[in-house]
Amino acid sequence: MAQDATRDFWDGLERINRAGDIHALRRELMAALAAIGFHAAYFLAPVVADPRIGRVLTNIGFPDEWAEFYRAGGYLDDPLPLIGLTRQSAFRWPEDIAPGELTPAQQAYLDRLEEFGMGRGIAVATFGPFSRCGFVAIDRSEPDVVFTPDIRLKVETCARVSFRRYVRLAQPFAELRPQLSPRETEVLQLVSEGKSNAVIAQALGITASSVDVYLQRLFAKMQVSDRTSAAVRGLALGLVVSGEYPRTPR
Repeated sequence: MAQDATRDFWDGLERINRAGDIHALRRELMAALAAIGFHAAYFLAPVVADPRIGRVLTNIGFPDEWAEFYRAGGYLDDPLPLIGLTRQSAFRWPEDIAPGELTPAQQAYLDRLEEFGMGRGIAVATFGPFSRCGFVAIDRSEPDVVFTPDIRLKVETCARVSFRRYVRLAQPFAELRPQLSPRETEVLQLVSEGKSNAVIAQALGITASSVDVYLQRLFAKMQVSDRTSAAVRGLALGLVVSGEYPRTPR
């Protein structure tokens, strides 16, 4: 039986990766989770540190009363997405949350989850194309399910594969990526690092007026009107990297 469940899980991952629309994706995801003993999940996307931004909720299997409470303002005190963004892997609530890690309002939110039968579960942040972040929380486990490292790894794999597919299906950027020349890409990268025209000119060995010409071309190709928008869009489209990275392996 265990081997059958494991095979069903890995087969389910392949079906998730081939899902043709959002409805099929959710169906296949829940089937894969059921193969490892879970029957409820909720999804938030997109997710950033500020809970007032994004966080569209999709609920499958958790109480409707909780979903109403969450949408009415509970999301503002939900600490789980932010914890997920700071963890390298899936985590359990409340076991993996350290004492003193939460504000009083966040602790009150977790305490309130007990009323909805959601006092424990596994959560994980998800990362997909176009710099999109999401969040998945899973519970309603069968009585014999133990939250072992193996189970947590399977939950994490399932959640992240499904979110990657979700972002592709949702097509946040339906248009093609702008075709930038190598020099335009270099200018965009330096702009994303906050460099001024003078510093960019010095780094690339060109004049400041040439930098301005490249910027105008960039703005036109990327359909933006300022440096900040160009940097943000470049990061979202995978044209630049955030932060400063060494050019040789460490």
